[in-house]
Amino acid sequence: MDATTLSANFEAREKATAELRKLTDEFAGKDMTADARQTEERLLTAVADFDGRIKRGIEAIKATDAVTSLLSGLQGSGSGAQRSADVDDDATLRAGNLGEARSFEFAPEKRAGGTKADNPNVLSRTLYGQLIAQAVERSAIMRGGATTFTTSDANPLDFTIITGRSSASIVGETAEVPESYPATTQRSMGGFKYGFASVVSYEFATDQVLDLVGFLVSDAGPAIGDAMGRHFITGTGTGQPRGILTDASPATATFALTDDDSKVSDALIDLFHEVPSAYRGNAKYVVNDLRAAQMRKLKDANGQYLWQSGLTVGAPSLFNGKVVETDDGMPVDKILFADLSKYRVRFAGSLRVDRSVDAKFSTDQIVYRFLQRADGLLVDARGAKVLTVGAGA
Repeated sequence: MDATTLSANFEAREKATAELRKLTDEFAGKDMTADARQTEERLLTAVADFDGRIKRGIEAIKATDAVTSLLSGLQGSGSGAQRSADVDDDATLRAGNLGEARSFEFAPEKRAGGTKADNPNVLSRTLYGQLIAQAVERSAIMRGGATTFTTSDANPLDFTIITGRSSASIVGETAEVPESYPATTQRSMGGFKYGFASVVSYEFATDQVLDLVGFLVSDAGPAIGDAMGRHFITGTGTGQPRGILTDASPATATFALTDDDSKVSDALIDLFHEVPSAYRGNAKYVVNDLRAAQMRKLKDANGQYLWQSGLTVGAPSLFNGKVVETDDGMPVDKILFADLSKYRVRFAGSLRVDRSVDAKFSTDQIVYRFLQRADGLLVDARGAKVLTVGAGA
């Protein structure tokens, strides 16, 4: 998608949004007719479709710019400093005789500004940085602000998990000050090995003009990120990371599939207020796309939509003023409202990339195997509440 097409999608989205607002104003405070309801459904679907097109278009333009920058550098017109990391990693993956099996390790970048995992505005240029950036985008938990850190190995790290707060009280003169301790439990983080194998032709691997790093990370990054992201949501902690839903407190608020919109809206507002105020400022909703579609249609007493789509590039969608993250790994019957920074993600050890020609010898292909150890844990359960949707009548 080029810039002209992207602009046309922006204009079409604005037109659909304007029609939707006009329709909402027309039926404010009264029930919609059947025709109006169909029009509303059509416009909501159109806005969501344009949102997806715009997002994909922006990603495509960014990818094109990255390839253009790389080719410019190879032709001598780019910045050597900017492309050095990409070229070094490309050279590493092509190192030696391609007929030999090789194993490489890629460590996190050393820079003051952080990495994509903890700063989404950082543009990574190394293989490790690009792969983590791709992985983060596929996980609502990491994308939504989980606290990430790296260690040189996967030795167990013990964490004190806070499940209840301590309290203070008025103390009389010369009276003994009562002791109060928060409710805690001990859990440890290790490192579970996530793997992915990418297959390329011998010709692709030997063509120096092609962006080998870019191709491989766009293949491996989303796959590894999706696998990690699902476990960071629903993982049991046995043979896999302990997901945020496993330790999040169950909410009192609920609604049934058969409930009308007003009951659904009330339940979501109740869920918001079940999270303590100290955590609400940084809290976000995490939902499945099916549940997000339902939330898009909810309105307040004045007929105004509670869902606000981001009107600028990169702006998140909001529900009742709070960011909404969607993830395919989220169960359809669950709605999470949580301060995601209280979830810890550990990347243990370097990213290992192994190269082999033996597995695909008969087809003259080269296999690049990616291995990264990671773990996740919710360290403060007070900042996470999960609503369970009932089946209804």
